[in-house]
Amino acid sequence: MPRHWLVPLVLIGLPAVGCGDTDEAPAPPPVEDKCPKIDMDRLAGQWIKVKGKAADKNFRFEFVEKGDGAELWYTGGGFRKRRLAGERRESDWRFTEVLEGEALARHEKGDLGRVRLFVAPSKKTCSLRVTEVELVKEGGAEKEKPKGTFVEYLEFPQGKVLTFRACDGPLFLGDAAKDPAVAARQLAESGAPEPGHSLGEAVPVGVWTDAAADGDAACTYDMDLYFDDQEARLADKSTRPPVAAGAPVDGKRPWLVPDWYAPYSGNHHFQIYRHRTCGGKRELIDVRCLEAVLD
Repeated sequence: MPRHWLVPLVLIGLPAVGCGDTDEAPAPPPVEDKCPKIDMDRLAGQWIKVKGKAADKNFRFEFVEKGDGAELWYTGGGFRKRRLAGERRESDWRFTEVLEGEALARHEKGDLGRVRLFVAPSKKTCSLRVTEVELVKEGGAEKEKPKGTFVEYLEFPQGKVLTFRACDGPLFLGDAAKDPAVAARQLAESGAPEPGHSLGEAVPVGVWTDAAADGDAACTYDMDLYFDDQEARLADKSTRPPVAAGAPVDGKRPWLVPDWYAPYSGNHHFQIYRHRTCGGKRELIDVRCLEAVLD
């Protein structure tokens, strides 16, 4: 047989091997993500500590994206809120408390620790695993002191109202709330507002600010009130509406609530969220706070 017949005969017995006709194994179905909100790239929002089925509102934080990094506003027991700066690592975020002024100076001397949190998403439990350590200065270097094993945080339930934001400045009670000179004297003498006051249905609470720094005089100014991290109430238990700031006096604007309803003894927390409204747009200026003892 002529050799030129061999090629057609061989090809007749071979299966077609064209690129478009190759038999390939089907692609595996995509794995269902049962925890779509638990991911290194999707942590923004509010979270609360849980143990079993019980949530602990005294331990919570808000994860806030900030440029290329992030912040945490952390409430780690009680009312105090801390601002922590974040650093993304390969499998977790590391957040370290930001200290300023006297607090930073005390830390540098070894007299005050600061908080560090390690936050890692867990697909297995649909939670964030949070480990807290205390940073202390010893021998000129910071050292981490563990405060137990990790705890789990879940997304904060919708419809619940608690404050998260770290404070930007102080509030004052009594005469110091009504008179900026008294407030200035308290700061000069002790470095902080006087935290004690008698309880009552009309506790004076407030702060005076530089009116020019607040913004344009043509804007309007008011504040939202929070007591013990929840919306402040009136004597009839209804939510207190925003309170207007006063007109400037000698260049200072009074943010005064002369009748804050606080008839409960013990440790309490006052917060005002100061707002400016210009051209119909309301925006937050800052948050002022005071933890006080009422008796």
